[in-house]
Formats: sequence, structure tokens, C-alpha cells
Amino acid sequence: MLKKKDLSEAAQWFLEDFQGLLESFAAEEGVQVTLLDKEGEVIVEIEGPQKICKLIRADTVGRTKCEDGYRMGFTLAKSRQEPILVNCFAGFVSVWLPIMVKGAVIGVIVACGKRSDLEDNREKLIESFSQMSDELGIMDREGFLRAALDEVEIINQKEAELRASKLDKLISILEETARTPLKEIFG
Repeated sequence: MLKKKDLSEAAQWFLEDFQGLLESFAAEEGVQVTLLDKEGEVIVEIEGPQKICKLIRADTVGRTKCEDGYRMGFTLAKSRQEPILVNCFAGFVSVWLPIMVKGAVIGVIVACGKRSDLEDNREKLIESFSQMSDELGIMDREGFLRAALDEVEIINQKEAELRASKLDKLISILEETARTPLKEIFG
């Protein structure tokens, strides 16, 4: 993650303003949002309200699987140079939006933390999340299952695309406002 002291004053202001926009988006949509540079390194990470994601990322294995998913999603978004919707390793919907300048991907915004309405029936989800709970060594299996099954909003494809469109508008604002800070922030 970039340290503020590594950035010019203009880049710091820009990043703080853009982070504010991302925080508003994360709060409004109830998702976790991560801003990655052109190498896939985290610039800004905004933790969402999802208890399940916090439980998964609190464990070393869960955090590693999540980070591995970020690397794969980043590579896919960067190579396709277009927004993509995929499920993370835990089965939650992830939206990946590349930030493009002059035809090159200079970063990616990721939003994650909803469940697809196309997922398995509840019994299969219970089985899957129970297995994950065991793999992660979660002591409170019932709490973990409640967080995964009952506390995560279910969205359909159209809703996921609408959220992607909102993020895409934020990217357009980003791309149009400040070229100099962009280069400095994203490398």
C-alpha cells in the first residue's frame, strides 16, 4: 500500500477525495471495496459491513485464499480490459473494473460481498459453508453460517451489473479529473 508521504500533496488530496467516494459507495451498497494499482497491489481497502468476510479474512488461510482470488481476478480484469463479474473463493459476487488511461490498465477497483441468486439451495450452501468453517478453524460454526447465509444480501445479475455501472461512473470521474495524480498513485 502506498504511504501518503510517498505522494505529492496534489496526489494525496486526490486520493483522499477518491477514497471518500469509494467509502460512500461501499456504505451505500454494503460491499467491501479495494483499489489496486497496475501491479495488483492494494492502494486502498475499504472494509464492508459483511461479518462473514471479516471472519474469513481474520484467519490466515481465509485471508490467503481471498488474496489469491484478488490476484486471479486482477489478472483477468487486466487482460480483458473490461468489467467482469465473478464469484470469489467463498462464493460471493465480485465486480472487477479496470481503470484505463490511453488504452492501458493502470489499476482496478474491486467490490465484493453479495451472494448471487443463482447459488445452490440452502442445504448445499450450509454444507459448503460448514466445510469452510472447519477449514478455517472457526469455533462458532452457527455464527459463521448465520453470517454467510442470513446476513449477506442476495443479488441477481441485473443488480450486480447496476453496481458495476455505478463503479464505472466513479472510474470515469477518476479518469477525467486528474492525470498527474493518477500516474503518481497507480504507478
